[in-house]
This record gives sequence, C-alpha cells and structure tokens, in this order.
Amino acid sequence: MISLSQSVGYAVLALAHMDPAGEALVLAADIAEAGNIPKPYLAKVLARLQAAGIVEGKRGQGGGLRLTRPAGQITVYDVADAIEGPAWRTSCLLGIPGCSEGKPCPMHDYWGGARAEIVAKLQSMTVDKVRDFTEAGWKMPVLAP
Repeated sequence: MISLSQSVGYAVLALAHMDPAGEALVLAADIAEAGNIPKPYLAKVLARLQAAGIVEGKRGQGGGLRLTRPAGQITVYDVADAIEGPAWRTSCLLGIPGCSEGKPCPMHDYWGGARAEIVAKLQSMTVDKVRDFTEAGWKMPVLAP
C-alpha cells in the first residue's frame, strides 16, 4: 500500500489540534493526549515542523506551540515535505535504487502521472480542512506496549 509515514499523520493531527489562526498557544502534552500520540515521538515531529517554519514554540511559563500562519495556508504537502524531506516526492514506486528518467523501472511512467495527482491533492488539502476529522474524534489508535 502506498502511503506517507505515520510521522506525517502525527504531524497533521498535531497541527489540526492547534489554534487555526495561529494565535493561542497549546502544550505539546495536550496535543499528545488529544491525538493518542506518544510524547517522545511527538517531540521529534514537532521539532521537524519547527525547523520547517510551520510551527513556533515559546518556552517557559505560559509557553507552548502555535502555527506560524493560518491553518488555511498550511497544506498537507507542506507537512509531508517538512517531515519526510523532498525524497518522498521522487522515490520509485517499486523502491528500485537508480530508477530515473534515464533508467526507468517498469512502473516509472505510471507512477510519474499518479504522483502528480497525489501532489496536487496534497497541495489543495489544508490543515483547516483536516480539523473537521479531528473534531469528529479522529485520532491515532492507542498502540499496545
């Protein structure tokens, strides 16, 4: 099955839990609890989002995290790039090293067209649209220890 990593899913959940206007601060512990996201894993995801300039944090009393721009301006594509890096956009569907325009695998042409459609959809899906799912109770399943 083709999918983005669970880290991207956690990042989307975390962003959807933040104030969509980017004004109010939220604690990472509250995000972790709301999304059933393990705190250490969430910390790594949030660090990548901060490095990408999607969220910013304030330390100390009254601190927390917030979006750097309104949720309607942050796309799932932005999130995937922040978490996965640009390699997720160009990797071979079959995982064949060296697959390229010059040395295409059997799925190369198909995957190029399909990938363009996926990218377009991710670029049109913004964090504010994802909030509807989180507000309806969507969260990561609790993982057994």
